[in-house]
Amino acid sequence: MSFEEAVIQCGAPALCGIKPSCLFSIRREVYDACKSKMREWHSAFAGEGKYIVALPRRNAQVLFFVYDKNLLERQCGDCCIRQYLKEKAYPVESGFYAMLSELLHRLAGEKEFPHEVGVFLGYPLEDVVQFEKRAGGNYRYAGFWKVYGDVYAARKRMEQYRTCSASCRELLKRGLSVPLAAKKYARAVR
Repeated sequence: MSFEEAVIQCGAPALCGIKPSCLFSIRREVYDACKSKMREWHSAFAGEGKYIVALPRRNAQVLFFVYDKNLLERQCGDCCIRQYLKEKAYPVESGFYAMLSELLHRLAGEKEFPHEVGVFLGYPLEDVVQFEKRAGGNYRYAGFWKVYGDVYAARKRMEQYRTCSASCRELLKRGLSVPLAAKKYARAVR
C-alpha cells in the first residue's frame, strides 16, 4: 500500500470532516520517502482546518494523528469528556491545544498506550470507559472500535467511515491527489 493509499484508507473520515480524528501507523521508511508530500498536503489542508501530525516512534513505525480541528475541538468541549480527560490528568482548564499537545505527547511516548485516545477519535465515551474497565473484553460488537453501548448507532457510524474511505480510494485511483479526493468527497456529502 502506498503512502497516499494508507492516508486515504485510514485518515479519510477526518480529512473529509465526518470524524474528529484518525490514528494509524506506517513504516518509517515509507514515511521518510514521502515527507515532501506531507509538506504539500499541510498547506492544502491547513486552510480547511485539517491536519496530519507525524509522531515518530522508536520501533521503526511512525504514528499519524489526522484531525479536523473544528470537530475535535467540539468533541473535547463536551462536559462529560472534559471531566473524563481531567481524571486522566489532561490540562482541560488550559484549553483545546493544551489537551491536544498532551495527547500527542502521550502517543509519541513509549509508555503504556493512552486508551483515552478513543474520545479524541470520536468514539462514544461509554465505549472508551468500558473498554478500559473490561480490558477490551466482553464487548457487544467490534469494528473501528469495540462497542459496549449502542450497537446500532455504532454500526451506522462505522458504515459512514467505510463509505468515506472507499469513495476517497476510488477518487485516488482516478488520479486525484489526497487533498483533492478528500475535498471532493466532503463537498459531495454536504
